[in-house]
Amino acid sequence: MGARSAAPQWLRTVLAIGVGVVLLVVLLAHAGFDELHEQFDRLRWLAPLVLLPYLGVAVADVLSWRHTLPAAARSRIPFHVLFLARMAGEAVNSVTPTATLGGEPVKAQLLRAYGVSLSDGLASIVVAKTALMIAQSLFTALGFVGLFVVLGWTAVAALVFVVFAGVLTGMTYLLLHVQQRNPVTALWRGLVRLMPNGRFVQRLEEGAKSIDERLLSFYRSEPESFVKATTWSFLGWLFGVVEVQLMLTLLDHRISWLEAFVIEAVAQPIRAVAIIIPGGLGAQEWGGVVFCQTVLGMPEKVAATLWLLKRGRELVFDIVGLLYLSRRWSAGTLGG
Repeated sequence: MGARSAAPQWLRTVLAIGVGVVLLVVLLAHAGFDELHEQFDRLRWLAPLVLLPYLGVAVADVLSWRHTLPAAARSRIPFHVLFLARMAGEAVNSVTPTATLGGEPVKAQLLRAYGVSLSDGLASIVVAKTALMIAQSLFTALGFVGLFVVLGWTAVAALVFVVFAGVLTGMTYLLLHVQQRNPVTALWRGLVRLMPNGRFVQRLEEGAKSIDERLLSFYRSEPESFVKATTWSFLGWLFGVVEVQLMLTLLDHRISWLEAFVIEAVAQPIRAVAIIIPGGLGAQEWGGVVFCQTVLGMPEKVAATLWLLKRGRELVFDIVGLLYLSRRWSAGTLGG
């Protein structure tokens, strides 16, 4: 039964990747291979520089994650271990159709060899993901406000800011409220009702309670750590703005910092819509190019090169993450 259900899933994944590849090839042909070659030729030996801003993103995210771990683990686990574990998890998120969730348990599993229980690791992932969501929502909201400013709709921008501020406040309260009400145990009970005879589900009860206990303890006793985690996550998104500005500067296409902010902010909902394809392959690039062309008036060849550079940078870091995961797996140190 399991093999039969797995086959359609793999088939859907392969088909989705195929669609993404086709979209990407069509984009390359539409933008013009010669024109794109001309754009990439501008970079030459400066090309490695496009990797630098994302290092800032990764460092900020790791510092955010560190603040969500138990105090003893923060001082015990080397920074490079958290850094590589984060890259491995993000790589799994990119190459699998799991809506950026499949790699999160991998991050927690990689910490078990350093004395972090799976329940504490998963709880830290939940908190870090919450901080990331709040920071991303704020970043995206400010980006759309900036978009209306760029379009000259100042009054609309002010109204949108007020609306987004209210929505973000309500969302933050709801997320923190729910996570202090035993959400994982409630999820476990739902699974028990669906599979009352499932032995594996029955064994999850203790872990679910441990995660809920850690979540409750964290939010009640370490609120300052959550604020720091959210702040670092927001700084990580700002490094994405630096990435856009640097890439376009290297392509000799100058834009304002506000426009770079808008591009990176609007990229977030584009990625969310494109998630049906692993890594948003093809769909992410098309969405980004269309936005940069129609809204910001960017030449197609420049816009396409920008989004292809983003894809190339993502590929480089994903390869490093997968190599680290493979090394830990082969060495038998993936878990505790």
